[in-house]
Amino acid sequence: MEGKNIIERFKNIDFLRFILAVMIVMFHYRGCLSIKIFSHCNVCVDFFFIIAGFFLFNNIKNENTFTFARKRFWRLVPMIWLLLLIIIIADIFIKETSFSFSNNILRALLLSNIGFAPSVGGTFQLGVLWFVPVLFWVSIFYFYIHKIFEKKYLNLIIWLIIIFSYTLYYTNNGFGTGGHSKTLYHFADIGVLRGLAGIGLGYFISMLYKTDFLKNCTTCIKWFITGCEVFLMSFLAYYLLFTTKLPGKSGFVYIVTFSMLFYLFLSKQGYISKFFEKDFWTALGNSSYAIYIMHFPMFRILHFTIYKHYSDFVSTHSILVFAIQTMLAILFGIFIHYIFEKPVGKYLKKKFL
Repeated sequence: MEGKNIIERFKNIDFLRFILAVMIVMFHYRGCLSIKIFSHCNVCVDFFFIIAGFFLFNNIKNENTFTFARKRFWRLVPMIWLLLLIIIIADIFIKETSFSFSNNILRALLLSNIGFAPSVGGTFQLGVLWFVPVLFWVSIFYFYIHKIFEKKYLNLIIWLIIIFSYTLYYTNNGFGTGGHSKTLYHFADIGVLRGLAGIGLGYFISMLYKTDFLKNCTTCIKWFITGCEVFLMSFLAYYLLFTTKLPGKSGFVYIVTFSMLFYLFLSKQGYISKFFEKDFWTALGNSSYAIYIMHFPMFRILHFTIYKHYSDFVSTHSILVFAIQTMLAILFGIFIHYIFEKPVGKYLKKKFL
C-alpha cells in the first residue's frame, strides 16, 4: 500500500471474490433449471469492478502509464489466449461449434466490447469476456488521470464520472442488472459505463479506508458491525439468489449494499469478516479469474457432447445436472489457475515485468 511500502493482503476479500465468481457461474448455468432463481447474479460483475477499483488505488505505484498498462495486459491476456486455444481445439472435434478467427481478433488484443465492434464470436457466445477489456482500459484511464490531476480535482472528476455512468446505465437498462453489448447514444458502451462507475466507486472506498474509519473499535461496536455484516450478507443472498424482485425496484440498491459490506470486510472489525480471514480463502479467491473465464465455454462443450446424448436425463434431473456442472466449473477453474495462470504469471513477472 502506498505510504507503507507494502501490499496488505485481505484474505476475507478473497472469500468474497470466490463467492462472486461462483454466483456468476450459477447465473449463467441457471438455464437448465425450471425455477427462476439467481436472476440478478450478473450484478456480481459490478462488484468485481468495485473490488478492482479499491485495489487499483489502494496499491497504486509510482510508475508511468505505459509500464502499468504493460503489466495489466500480461496479467489478463494469457487466460484469454488459453480460452481461445481451447475453443479452437473443441471446434476441431465438435461439429456443432463454429469458431471464427475474424470475430475474435479484437478479443485476443483486449479491444472487444468497448465500442469498436459488436459482441460476436460464433456458437460459443463468449459474451462473458466483455469484462476483461473493460477492466483493462478503464483501469488505465483511471491510473492516468490519477497521475495528472491534483486530488481536489480528481475527486470531483471521478465523482461526476460515477454519477454520470450509473445514471446513464440504469435509466437505459430499466433500472435492472446486466448488459454489456449495447451502445447508448452512439458513444457510451453500457459495459464501459459499468466499469467506469464501479472502479470509480472503488476509488472512494480506498479513500475512506485510508482514513482508518472503523479501525480499533470497542467490543460493543464490533458486535454491532457483526450484526450489520449478517444483515447485509443475508440481504444480498436473498435478493440475488432466491427472488426475481429488485430491491427498491433498482439494481443500484445492490451496489450500495455490497459497497457497505465490502468496506466492513476491509475494516476487519466484525467477527464475520475476521472469520473469513484465512489462507484457505486466498487459495480459492486467487482462482476467481480463471473460474470466470473458463466456466461458460466448458458449459457449451458439455452441451454439445454429454448433454446432447443424454438429454432425457438432463431434463429429468435438472437440479442434479446444475449442481454437477457448477462444481465442475469451479474445479476446472481452480485447476487452470494452478497449472496455467499462476506459473505463467510468475514466468512473465520474472522475465518481462
